[in-house]
Amino acid sequence: MDSPSAPITTDDHAGLSATETARRIKSRDLSAVEVTEAAIARIEQKNPALNAVIFSDFDGARHRAKDLDTRIARGEPVGVLAGVPTLMKDLFDFRPGWPSTLGGVPALKAFVPDFWSTYPKRVEAADAILLGKTNAPVLGFNAATDNPLFGATRNPFDLERNSGGSSGGSAAAVASGMVPVAGATDGGGSIRIPASWCGVAGFQPSQGRVPMVMRPNAFGGISPFVYEGPVARTVSDLALMMTALAGYDAGDPFSNPQQIDFLGALKRPSLKGKRIGYTRDFGVYPVEESIISVMDDAVRAFSQGGAEVTEIDMPLPLDHQGLTDLWCRLISAGSYSMLSGLKDQGIDLLRHHRDQLPEALIHWMDVAKGQSFSDMREDQIMRTRVYDAFASAFSNVDLIISPTTAALPVKNFKVGTTTGPACINGVSVNPLIGWCMTYLTNLIGHPAASVPAGLAGGLPVGLQIIGKRHADFDVMQAAACLERERPWSQIYRALEPCR
Repeated sequence: MDSPSAPITTDDHAGLSATETARRIKSRDLSAVEVTEAAIARIEQKNPALNAVIFSDFDGARHRAKDLDTRIARGEPVGVLAGVPTLMKDLFDFRPGWPSTLGGVPALKAFVPDFWSTYPKRVEAADAILLGKTNAPVLGFNAATDNPLFGATRNPFDLERNSGGSSGGSAAAVASGMVPVAGATDGGGSIRIPASWCGVAGFQPSQGRVPMVMRPNAFGGISPFVYEGPVARTVSDLALMMTALAGYDAGDPFSNPQQIDFLGALKRPSLKGKRIGYTRDFGVYPVEESIISVMDDAVRAFSQGGAEVTEIDMPLPLDHQGLTDLWCRLISAGSYSMLSGLKDQGIDLLRHHRDQLPEALIHWMDVAKGQSFSDMREDQIMRTRVYDAFASAFSNVDLIISPTTAALPVKNFKVGTTTGPACINGVSVNPLIGWCMTYLTNLIGHPAASVPAGLAGGLPVGLQIIGKRHADFDVMQAAACLERERPWSQIYRALEPCR
């Protein structure tokens, strides 16, 4: 497919939030069928340019919407997401009967799991309407969305550029107005990175807040921590989605029974009394100057919102390359475990389809397989030192804010090969994820969000908010404060038709 050069457009329905959609459907001001048909039309209009949606079940969605309208007409109780159209990611999100390519692996195009993951299970239980699945890179081992089966997902702000990854299809679908909210997973920043590059908000909950039910290895999502969460255009929609997603599940050994009033955080956007530490680079990452300029301006919003903002130094134990290598070793061990699980089901990708896996992933899996027990112990000790560095910083502040990524969206390469930048400010970085300041929370388990800070040269810049362990409420509250003080809804006007 040829890459168009002009921005795509959206329609009037695209501006309707998930919160407003659910309210109007419950009141019968809108029907679920009407909203679903409008979302389908937007996907059919916009997806050829963006390549964000790689599987659809429109007939199933129509059936579920019709059933919901019937229940509402009967006066039956319905869920908090009643009639909200949404999409789920084609990576670590599973729904019975739907294919799962694990990020565009050609050999898995006919692979159809028979089990549920948390996002589809809980949003459908809350009466959202799932329309299909979104694009991702192979096994999520890339912070740009591109793969050999489906190709790259394009950025709605510049169709020659990438959407970020690994939840790039979800972020692009939300930014373009296909749906108001979408599901994402995050093993190194995969909720926040594409949220940053596509100019939307993404929420990565603390470990255990949204259960990760994994089998046959229930402990497979802890080294590093893997999360499920939403991307949306508004913080109120993030809070609504988290209301549906969060909650205890005995299938996750680390599931957190604590209840959080995410919607309540919207009612208390003032940060009076909060101490916020601002770091431009965590002391170790090279960051593009245009991003720092936008960030320095955006952080003033927190002071306007009542917080005490100070610049902080982060005594991280390694430089950016060492931290990135640590993450690569940890995550690739999990990737190898997943491939072993597929092998047990008769799909041996390493033996029969090795050419469909990225060379970098194979390299790091070989590194992980070659580690001794002493090597693995040293990695966990280093991870502990990262945790301790944050614990030290949080003894003086309540929240830490930083750029989400150190680079603006890159242009797409040939199919299946797009990565992030290999050099920033003359400093070499790992093009897979070394330009992202997100994987730090995957090492330590803290909650985080990325919210739009502004535009640099017409491209979105994301601001990352990191909270103390289990302080999801504080992160949502800070995101709501920024949105109130510096509303970002106007950035989507460039994607809408002239009126």
